[in-house]
Amino acid sequence: MMKKILAAGALVASTALMTPQASAQTFTSAPGSFTLANVGSLTVSKGITLTCSLSGSGQVVSASSARVTNITLGGGLCGSITFSGYPYAVSAASTTSITLNGVTVTAITGNCAGTLTGSYNQATGLITFANATIPATSGIGACRITGQVRVTPTVTYTVP
Repeated sequence: MMKKILAAGALVASTALMTPQASAQTFTSAPGSFTLANVGSLTVSKGITLTCSLSGSGQVVSASSARVTNITLGGGLCGSITFSGYPYAVSAASTTSITLNGVTVTAITGNCAGTLTGSYNQATGLITFANATIPATSGIGACRITGQVRVTPTVTYTVP
């Protein structure tokens, strides 16, 4: 009986850690679609380092909700790296950062899942990933991303 209670408690705790927390930001952009595209070189690594192109899309759904609905990498081996588990809820702890929640990556050298956070310039629509990490779920080491991604049109938000 005690084992069942401990197992149930562990399941509840692990589920709580995997669920994105409610975000406190308010999106001031009008609801609608946006695109994502790298600016300059974008490097991704998990055991090996690749230079890739990135394209993607998302939506501002309402004042309290935005999501990324697609990310694709291209160029050489980059096409074999896949993102899944959409949509990724967008949240922000400050007006200069942005987080994608629930990101799942399948790579040649292993997989990663979790959050991806970068700095965000609301005036230019540029997300800067500086060795941003997504925790590993298999293989050795986290997935890492370095480079800039442009959001078009620019998504704006406030944080209390």
